Amino acid sequence: MTTPPGPEADETEEMSPEDQERWRSARTLADLGELTAQFLEGKLQQTPTHLGPPDSETADLIPVLAAANRAGYITHQSQPGIPRDEHGSAQRANVSGYASGEAFARLMAAASGADLIITAARSLDGSEDRDFGPFFPITLDYGEKFTWDGHASSRHVLGDSYGWICHPSTVDALFAAWQVTLIDPCGDATTPSGQSCRGSPRASQPRAALVIR
Repeated sequence: MTTPPGPEADETEEMSPEDQERWRSARTLADLGELTAQFLEGKLQQTPTHLGPPDSETADLIPVLAAANRAGYITHQSQPGIPRDEHGSAQRANVSGYASGEAFARLMAAASGADLIITAARSLDGSEDRDFGPFFPITLDYGEKFTWDGHASSRHVLGDSYGWICHPSTVDALFAAWQVTLIDPCGDATTPSGQSCRGSPRASQPRAALVIR
C-alpha cells in the first residue's frame, strides 16, 4: 500500500461520493483506523492518500493490518519482505503509520523484544519539504537502493495529504500523532547474498535500532 502525495481539491472526482462521505465523517484517529481497516477489507475503495484498492502484495497482510488499525496504529504504507531475485531486486518487510501517545506506548511495549528498526516522530514544522529523515532503504531495484522509509512528514504535507477530504479535527489529531515506522533489519534489501541474516553468524549481533525525535 503506497502513499502518493495528497490529491488536489478537484481530484475528489476520483473518489466515490460514498467514500468521500465516510472519510469526511471521521473526527479522531480511532475513526481513521476503522476506516483504514475497512479499506483494507474491501469495504471502501480509496483512502485520502491511496486512490485505489490495496496493492496485490498486501493481500496476505490484511488481517494483521486491519487489527493494527483498529488497535490504534493507523497504517498508511506497508509491504511484505520479498527475497532478492535473479535481477538483484528485493524488499524489506515494513509498515508505517500514526499513533496517539497511548497507542504509541502500547506499540513500543509490544515491539520491545522484537528485532526491528523503529523510528518515531511527531509532525515537524510547516515546511513544504515532504519528508525528514532518517531514511532506511526498504527496496532494491536491480541491485540499487530504490525506496526508503523511516521518515516523518511535516504539518504542511499532512495537511495537504489529508486536509482535502478530512475534517480539521482529524488533521489536528494527525499533527499530534506519533509517526511510527517498523522495518525488518534483516531484509534482503541490504544483505549482499540475498539471504536473510537470521541464522547466519551476524544473527547474534545487535541489529535493531530505535530512533525517536
